[in-house]
Amino acid sequence: MTDSTDRKDPETLKRMLPGTEGLERIRILADICVAFKSIDPHRTIEFGKQGLELLRSVEDKKLESIILRELSWANQCVGECKAALDYALMQLNIAVGMNSDSERVSAFNSIGVAYWRMTKYDRALEYYLKALRILENTGKKRSIGMLYNNVGIIYYEIGNSEKALDYYNRSIRIQEELDNRHSLANSLNNAGCIYQITGEYEKALEYHRRVLDIREQLGEGWRIAHSLNNIGHVLKDLKEYDKSLEYFSRALEMEEEAGDRHEAADSLLNIGRIYVTVGRFPEACEYAEKGLLLAEELGVPDMRRDCCETFSTILEQKGDFRQALEYYKKFKALNDEIFTEKNSSKINELQIQYETEKKDKEKEIYKLRNVELSKANEDLKNALAQVKHLSGLLPICASCKKIRDDNGYWKQIESYISEHSEALFSHALCPECLKMLYPEYMVENGEAESI
Repeated sequence: MTDSTDRKDPETLKRMLPGTEGLERIRILADICVAFKSIDPHRTIEFGKQGLELLRSVEDKKLESIILRELSWANQCVGECKAALDYALMQLNIAVGMNSDSERVSAFNSIGVAYWRMTKYDRALEYYLKALRILENTGKKRSIGMLYNNVGIIYYEIGNSEKALDYYNRSIRIQEELDNRHSLANSLNNAGCIYQITGEYEKALEYHRRVLDIREQLGEGWRIAHSLNNIGHVLKDLKEYDKSLEYFSRALEMEEEAGDRHEAADSLLNIGRIYVTVGRFPEACEYAEKGLLLAEELGVPDMRRDCCETFSTILEQKGDFRQALEYYKKFKALNDEIFTEKNSSKINELQIQYETEKKDKEKEIYKLRNVELSKANEDLKNALAQVKHLSGLLPICASCKKIRDDNGYWKQIESYISEHSEALFSHALCPECLKMLYPEYMVENGEAESI
């Protein structure tokens, strides 16, 4: 079974289903989920649910984790963020049971994506950093590059373009090294967005067109629509409104065909704004209204706010100031709500970064202390190994003072002690022996003369 960005043909896989059962059928269903991931998220959900149903009677935690991961991804693609989070949390539960770091990383990433879609950026960053801490100790470049990209997205969302671009560039370097075109396109796309917001439009357009080319070669479904939207935004900034409208319209057609309501709502709003800019207010109202209905169904505050702002502008241009004021009030209320929430998220994000850095430092200190303690223990062990103790009763000759060792041999006392301790001997004569053996070295008071 393929568990990577390499995609098998979903129609070929579907033809393999008849006549299969048990684990073999579940494996094919899991492969179909992966195959439809970038083409049709609704089909991923359809076949993923079939796989989960079969897993009630046939246990395979690895297959269950893969299917839950794909279900989480597909649900956030179609705007079902709560379901996406539920599947991701189920995936984490499986990972904990398997006691697998790689499965934990996958689950943390799924949870982070779900929270990102729910605009809970502090929680998304929390789980991405958890995954990254595990990965950076493994050297798995492919996954590290993916997480760098995801962390960059969160910094982009909270307005830290410099840090976002740093993480995107880290990811781009890894993906180019690995020739991983799928992930390279994602990081190039995100870097292009940074260049756009910093006013480097030609560079942004270059990046997004490169991304579109890669995604069309790979046949990446809804991601192609995403690139079309991004090119439309840059062309709008360059005031090429006809071309911009063309790209937004192509994107909307693909999104509606794939059933991606979240992105479709965004495209509807983009088209509405273009029509406002060129003074075509009836068309602007039509598209903005459709966008607002979808935004309310999906419960996306940012999009609802933007739709209300667009309506207020349209109605003001038409001279309907009362309705324009009503929509402006709605826009202002939503904007204040989002501003408060984002401020809270920013505080939480800073707290998470502080806690993360604190834990990393504590971990490093603990590691250094362990190294020092280990070295001290080794030194002590070596010292103890060298220490030899003299203990118990020593048989010693009453006449010559030799000592009998454990093997029954009599040894000079100096030799025995040297073998059983670290003591070294030097020889001299005590005053009594000196007097007896060398009386000429004694002075009148009976003390030894210095030699």
